[in-house]
Amino acid sequence: MRISASEFILFCNPPAENVERLRQIVPEVELMLDGDAWDYTERGWPEQAAALKDCGVPFTVHPPAWDVNPAAPIRALREAAAFLNKAAIDFCHAVGGSQIVYHPGYYDSGSNFSKTRAQDFCFAQLEELIALAKPLGITIAFENIAGPDSALFTQEEYIHALDGVDPCVRYLLDVGHAHYNHWDIPAVIRGTAERLCGFHLHDNDGTWDAHLPIGQGTVDWEPIFAEMRKLSPDCLYVLEYASNTPLSALEAGRDLLLEKVGQ
Repeated sequence: MRISASEFILFCNPPAENVERLRQIVPEVELMLDGDAWDYTERGWPEQAAALKDCGVPFTVHPPAWDVNPAAPIRALREAAAFLNKAAIDFCHAVGGSQIVYHPGYYDSGSNFSKTRAQDFCFAQLEELIALAKPLGITIAFENIAGPDSALFTQEEYIHALDGVDPCVRYLLDVGHAHYNHWDIPAVIRGTAERLCGFHLHDNDGTWDAHLPIGQGTVDWEPIFAEMRKLSPDCLYVLEYASNTPLSALEAGRDLLLEKVGQ
């Protein structure tokens, strides 16, 4: 069973130190290129890549997410998102990473902007990223993001979002985000199972994106675990807990996954 932890739990600390601490608990790490330690410079992220590429840990990469919106109605904001996502693909390749997360963007449901147009912007940028990632053998993991007032896709739209999209793009189901949006999570797993590459795992009470450890919110995990047991052993389970969560919570989450889903 492939279990990973997001660097989010150690947010803003030096990446190499974070990886060293996390590798003591889980075999894989998702690098989160956000926060003070990952500030993009004119030289990109070369120092971080050099420090990480030979450390022997399998990586996936989460591009910058704060204030990044590929579906933004303003062109300059979409271009900024494209710049960072493309730089993250280069970084992923430099460290030998196998997968990069794609945040499809946000939509302000209280605005007068077209949601359909926002979705078109999302897919236009995705096509640009496919052109870079596919030749490098990097999977693009299409994540469900945002809450009820800003989600770009409904449950059913998400299930069919990748219809006709290049197979190098696969689904990454964020359980916490799905719960926040009141989705039927087992149904989403069944609807995306043939193209599901992994999960972001965290909990909340259904009212905000708290990134709590599994079992500390109101997610009904047992039916989810039951669906997970049917999935490919190549599926990646990323514990994505909030900054400053005790690392002991990662150990508990790892052990719970091995008990409930382990393959």
